[in-house]
Amino acid sequence: MNGLSLVKEKSKRKNGFIKRIVKIMFFFILPFLLGGCTHDMSRKEIDEIDLILVVAIDYEDGEYTLSALHSSGGGADPEEGSGATEEVAKGTGKSAYEALEDLKLKNKKSISLAQAGSFLIGEEAAKQGLDQSLDFLSRDETIKMEALIYVTKGKKAADFVQEGIDNKQTIHEDLDAMKQKQQEILTRNDNTMVNILNDMKQTDSCVLVPYLLADESGYLIDGYSVFNELTLVNYLDHETSDGVNFIRNIMRSYPIYLDNGVGLYISYTNTKLKAKLENQQVTVTITVSFESMLKEVLTKKDVFTRDELDQLTLDQNNYIQSIIEKPVQYSIDSGLDILNLARLVENQNFTQWKSIKDSWADEIPDIKYQYKIQSRISKSFLLGAEGMRQRL
Repeated sequence: MNGLSLVKEKSKRKNGFIKRIVKIMFFFILPFLLGGCTHDMSRKEIDEIDLILVVAIDYEDGEYTLSALHSSGGGADPEEGSGATEEVAKGTGKSAYEALEDLKLKNKKSISLAQAGSFLIGEEAAKQGLDQSLDFLSRDETIKMEALIYVTKGKKAADFVQEGIDNKQTIHEDLDAMKQKQQEILTRNDNTMVNILNDMKQTDSCVLVPYLLADESGYLIDGYSVFNELTLVNYLDHETSDGVNFIRNIMRSYPIYLDNGVGLYISYTNTKLKAKLENQQVTVTITVSFESMLKEVLTKKDVFTRDELDQLTLDQNNYIQSIIEKPVQYSIDSGLDILNLARLVENQNFTQWKSIKDSWADEIPDIKYQYKIQSRISKSFLLGAEGMRQRL
């Protein structure tokens, strides 16, 4: 038994030694195995690449121009790049893709769109069609799907970028700050690359893309640009766009200004849509629930009595309904489905939808709308000699 145990012990030690050797060899061989998993022969060091931060797409005289904003610091050490400035590289072509390839050819360094956080489409390019500007991007596996799409109202996207440079703005940082500010108002940004590409597939409805305005103080999203059959046809004003956000159920907060000297602030909203299709008639019920708080009282009335609070609740309901009615009326007058109701009607009335699908554009002006607005004034705060009192 002792001899047998000794043999087993030696065999166990030998197997353990072999396993350790195999692990060590695998550790050294692994980098070579991983390096051989790709046929990418164009790999470069980061400081040999211009990382594009903002892309501007324009159309003029039958050609597309692609302007790519990047930092002159390239891939240098951020701690040593404090003196870096923003530069613009440009390429032209008969298509946006051709313009990109021309840009790559002309630029002194290789470029990468993997870090681009914003894509700006000039007004003339938007009139040529969203697909003309975005198709080549949708096929690029390096593009960030959360990158945001904007239209530059009334001007070329390249001019929008150049004006920012002239005003000594750090454009990509300002656009990112605007994105963060927008998230304080909305629960989500619907103009991401992936959302816009998905909306483009729904041919029965319009695609809405935010448009930008600029001045020396910064950038502003003033509303939505309307694309019908992927072509720019109009711009919605600020309040009409607000109504769209309520109906889309993405409004996070919103100020209310009443004529009686009272100002309120919405801190919570929830919107539900229900579509009914009977006898070729579409009826859409819009139910909005929200909570608000008193922010300003410029009247001598005691607004905290039950009757006054009830009246304020009614007034704020009417105020929000008037905002929601703006995009509804625009849709009726223009015959454009800016509220994406085609998908709603189809999902909630799948069998009946087949009977009006081909004539949907003719049905839009005849849609009937019903409104249910429910709200409560949840909190009010008073500061005075007695300290702070919370009143409900």
